[in-house]
Amino acid sequence: MTDIQEPQRDVVFSRKNGWMPQVVRKDDDLYIELGAGATANHEPRTFSFPVSQNQLEVIKNDFNRHLLLWSAILPLCDAAGTEGPLDEDAAKALLDPILLGSEHEVEVLLNSTTYNKVQLVTYHANPTLLEKGEIFAAMQTVTQEPDSHLAAEYFADLDRARREVVLSDLDAAILKYTNQYLYRSGIPSRKPEAVDPELLPSVLEVIATAERACVGMEFTERSKEEWQDMTDKVEKAIRAVYPTLVNDAVRTVSYLMCSEESKRYKARTK
Repeated sequence: MTDIQEPQRDVVFSRKNGWMPQVVRKDDDLYIELGAGATANHEPRTFSFPVSQNQLEVIKNDFNRHLLLWSAILPLCDAAGTEGPLDEDAAKALLDPILLGSEHEVEVLLNSTTYNKVQLVTYHANPTLLEKGEIFAAMQTVTQEPDSHLAAEYFADLDRARREVVLSDLDAAILKYTNQYLYRSGIPSRKPEAVDPELLPSVLEVIATAERACVGMEFTERSKEEWQDMTDKVEKAIRAVYPTLVNDAVRTVSYLMCSEESKRYKARTK
């Protein structure tokens, strides 16, 4: 019985970020290869499909087109799930339009299908322009160094958009100060270093308004009633001085005041 030999595999092109699709040669044929998703046993999956020499040259020389191709392939990998095959025809159909098409043709294609915007935002693409469909304008700020923090901000902004919450600069600065910009859960804390220095004085004025509202208030039982009383007093004081602040910003400040008093109560009653 003759052993079946695996085709020889050589990496022809890859970038420093090993997650981006690389090009390999198997015997005499070129393939795009990328890791995405996982099996039912949580092991990484690898997908591949053929690519031409002309397409390889664009991948090597145009980082933005390479990144766009990656963002377009990822939904196909997601669709394959934990066991299914990659839709190779759909993957190959992306190559010429994205790598060799005009900017207009690329935008028409991507805006009419599903692509992974988060991947682009992670590499500093402008999320506002992406949401408007202005993909190449959004890509003007792209760098080759990813920043996962940008993806977290993007998800937080999408959540606010779904709730129809529009932040002013001061709203955003307050959420960053209380460490609540990215997530609506967790106990707030004071992080002045997270705020633009030009906005920090305005944020501190809001915090001072809340602190003045709490003068003389202490938890004696740390009950729901005491927590609600402090919340009501703080929010009333803030809204009286800053009526345009969104609820997210006002509530995070009242939560900060209550959580800090809760810590003081615990320290007093040890």
